[in-house]
Amino acid sequence: MKLGIITSALALAALIFTGCRKNEEPHDIYNEIKSVNRLNLAGMTISKMATIDDITLDEAKGVKETADALLNAIKIGDRIAVYSYDTYLRAYIDLSELTPSDVAVDESTRSVTLLLPAIKTEFAGRDLPIRENHYRVTGLRSAINAKERAAIKERMNESLKAEVRRNPQFQNHVKSEARRKAVAYFESMLGNLGYSADISFKSK
Repeated sequence: MKLGIITSALALAALIFTGCRKNEEPHDIYNEIKSVNRLNLAGMTISKMATIDDITLDEAKGVKETADALLNAIKIGDRIAVYSYDTYLRAYIDLSELTPSDVAVDESTRSVTLLLPAIKTEFAGRDLPIRENHYRVTGLRSAINAKERAAIKERMNESLKAEVRRNPQFQNHVKSEARRKAVAYFESMLGNLGYSADISFKSK
């Protein structure tokens, strides 16, 4: 009789435990990840340097520039300035692009297979001011004005972006760092929910 009571109690406990597991709602992994929306992961600062000085006869194009160059040639003094300009290349994931088919959850093994959107890059900090590294205007030379500084900043910005487009080294570096951080982020996020993670990225 005593044995029967014990057996019945164990059976009841097992039934209650099984019922709880069946009624337990699984985590909505897809919406939890998608709700992150945009994840900024890595970045790097890229610098460009340029000089301003008077135009020379060799550089002159057209009548006006030639006349300016001839005038510069007879002026007394020096006129040169060196400026540098920084921009910021940022790598991020746009998780609004995530689709339900990109997230596979296996509740039996408590594992998630996650296919993340491709890493993207963008320039940030476009309106940061240029730095004046050197300035020397002497004699009868005219001071370097705001219009010239604005023009040299624009040329440095265009040149810097063209260099980044030509040379994949910059984007490859920041994307590689972003992938590493994304894997660590989502492994931690899913680990806290009780899942192991297999993470990969779309190519584009």
